[in-house]
Amino acid sequence: MNFHPPRLFATLVLALIGTLVLAGCELTAASEREQVANVQTILAGTPSATPSPTVTPTFTVTPTPTPTVGPSPTASQTPLPSATSLPPTPTPNPALGDFSFCNQQVGTGLGRFSAGLSAVESTGFPAFEQISIAFELAPGSAPLSAAASCLTAAALLTQGVDSAPDDYVLRVDLPGWLRDDRFADAGLTETLAITGTRTITSAAWAVTPGATSGATLLIGLNEPLPYRLSIERNPTRLVIAVARQSTIVSSSDVLRIPTGGGDPELAAPLFYLLDGDLWKLEAGDDPLNLTASPETEIHFAVSPAGDRLAFCRAAAGLDPAESSLPVPSSLWVMDADGDNPRPLPQAGINCADPAFSQDGATLAFTVDETGALPAQRTIFTVPAGGGTPTRLISGADEWSRTAPQWLANDALIFAATAQDGRSTLFLRQDSGEVRDVGAELAVTDTGVRYSAFGAPLVSRDGTRIAVTAQRADFAGADLIVLDADGDELDVLGAQREVPPPPTPTPTRTATATATPTSTATPEAAVTGTPTATSTAEADAEATATTPPPTSTAATEPELEDEPGVQREGPYTTRALGWDDAGDLIYLSTLCASDILLDYQIYRWEGGRSNLLATGQSMREIGAATGVGTGIAYVGGTPAPGPRGAGAIDLRTAASLWLWDFESGARGEIATTERGMTELSR
Repeated sequence: MNFHPPRLFATLVLALIGTLVLAGCELTAASEREQVANVQTILAGTPSATPSPTVTPTFTVTPTPTPTVGPSPTASQTPLPSATSLPPTPTPNPALGDFSFCNQQVGTGLGRFSAGLSAVESTGFPAFEQISIAFELAPGSAPLSAAASCLTAAALLTQGVDSAPDDYVLRVDLPGWLRDDRFADAGLTETLAITGTRTITSAAWAVTPGATSGATLLIGLNEPLPYRLSIERNPTRLVIAVARQSTIVSSSDVLRIPTGGGDPELAAPLFYLLDGDLWKLEAGDDPLNLTASPETEIHFAVSPAGDRLAFCRAAAGLDPAESSLPVPSSLWVMDADGDNPRPLPQAGINCADPAFSQDGATLAFTVDETGALPAQRTIFTVPAGGGTPTRLISGADEWSRTAPQWLANDALIFAATAQDGRSTLFLRQDSGEVRDVGAELAVTDTGVRYSAFGAPLVSRDGTRIAVTAQRADFAGADLIVLDADGDELDVLGAQREVPPPPTPTPTRTATATATPTSTATPEAAVTGTPTATSTAEADAEATATTPPPTSTAATEPELEDEPGVQREGPYTTRALGWDDAGDLIYLSTLCASDILLDYQIYRWEGGRSNLLATGQSMREIGAATGVGTGIAYVGGTPAPGPRGAGAIDLRTAASLWLWDFESGARGEIATTERGMTELSR
């Protein structure tokens, strides 16, 4: 399709480039709606021959910390000249308006489709590069569907893939592609010859031997970049477009920007697990290893008064990253300064999840009494000063009980799971009466809204409960706030249905004598063995700047209709901690992504949520806890999987940050060579 730019724009470009004749540019590998761009978009997205120096952020899978034996206090931070909790966002490029780091899915995702593969084309544009895959669907076949996610090479290797094509990978899955004769005739080769692209470094097919359906395209990238996955019809094509530049800059991650003109000060000691030991950090002091023993500490709790600690101790040799394994362990207590450590009488094979009662006199903890797999845990209590453990809940049923937390009325709230996948939340009154709170929350008059529950988090005064609830009818999770009786007070981060936009009525604007500036010409069909081809890019692309023709382009590829109900709201929401005022600090993750944490931080104050910060990070926010009028949190290398759940790689470096909302001070207060877990005060 030929486009002729206006005379004024042609004169301008001729003056700048000199030898480039703007007679037209033919683009055959992208849909017409992507070829036709306004002048401003092209000028903004086209690299200059002599660009001004810019700073391009470099992302790595694992940051390289300065070697330290243990956690060390961070030197005084120099505040940024214009520190703010909401840094400026780079001006978006209109051509990348629907690009993102989110995991994406197109098509219905229902049923298997039978299709041959006719061609694979790679194309470069000023703002992005793309790969187009042309399919020939069999008559009566289910429609084409695909899903994509951007992830690190290390994360890809945990998904059963033998090797990664580059440091970062865009994984495109077609799980419904039937392995029939059409699939066999596609002649998928392991590696595609991608030419004419700079951002997309490689592309290769991965096919699991012996499977009845499915294929995966692995696209190599040298840095994580926003992308767009789409399906076009007439002809049927899967289009994977990748932006040339990342939208993430150093100011994107608000939680890692020091503010307030000085280092924040701890209002109370912090305790955390690091590399199998229990550590303490106080204002003005170096971190102190309280246990420093060959054994491995795997769980702990701090008394309400802050003067005692309870912890579960396993035998030496256990990797803390594997602390979820049901290894033998026993319950210990000691003073908050590390003095007077002593074991409490043994109950069962191992212990986990210790929790002090509101008065500090009693400990609740979970016990595996058999050592069989899968582990089935029950709840015991024991006097904090020593005594005989008492089984609080019978374990002779289908439930494995975890994460007990004490309430102000001496009741206990705890999570429970069954081997068949069921999950709920129980509340046990001091009288012994047990209430299935999870069932009441999950099932409403309109149907089942939640399928699983996380560990409850109780406020310091025992009057409020925060618990993550997995949505039953669509992906993601809400955060529910309950009172001490287990009754629902609020739902945070809930999504809502968005009605589809009305279909516009087409109108004819051309008159009988109108002459279109160009004529839409169908692409020639590509047959035979699939090959990767490329069109001219960069300089040639800059000539495609005329507005779209007024004539009807009957052969333009059409977007595949998106089925299902559209929803608006965060993907997941989880609690970070209760502060001393009884307010809940929580984090909302805006979309499911295996590469980027797109987050918002809120403070819930008795029914009202206030936005504190919004940002984007290549790291994960791990363990967190409320401290005084603020929050402490761990930043670390994400573990494989969607961001926002708080899972970090415990084998890599981490940093401990403190944000005091009252003073506005935020800064890094410690760094470690390995990840910290179970942060508390």
